[in-house]
Amino acid sequence: MLYKRYIEIGRVCFIRLGDDIGKYGVIVDLVDQKHLLVDGPDGIGRKVVRLNQVALTDIKINIPRGCKTKTVRTAMAKEGVEAKLAATSLVKKFAAKNAKAQLGDFARFKNRVAKTASNRKIRSTVRKLKKSS
Repeated sequence: MLYKRYIEIGRVCFIRLGDDIGKYGVIVDLVDQKHLLVDGPDGIGRKVVRLNQVALTDIKINIPRGCKTKTVRTAMAKEGVEAKLAATSLVKKFAAKNAKAQLGDFARFKNRVAKTASNRKIRSTVRKLKKSS
């Protein structure tokens, strides 16, 4: 099987665009080909979200179609969705991107200087290896 992340009821999705960026929810129903009904924890209520605004995860919980918010939240707590989601690379990348965006001028400068120094060491090592061989 090539593709495992199908759009299905109970699939946990990470919202990557829009008002609720960085939050996650569970697909409760499919509205049409481009819209999903997503419900989640306290940060995001039940709402319709465009398909291109979400990133699907490998996590899936067993819930019936169109179930109530209380059912979704209890199923999420039972499955331990928050812990599983925190371990995914999608959330880690989002956190790293946010941390980099929050840096000030001096922190960006220090990062650039450190990267330049690191690249200089790598370049000199490669030159030495080329010269010796």
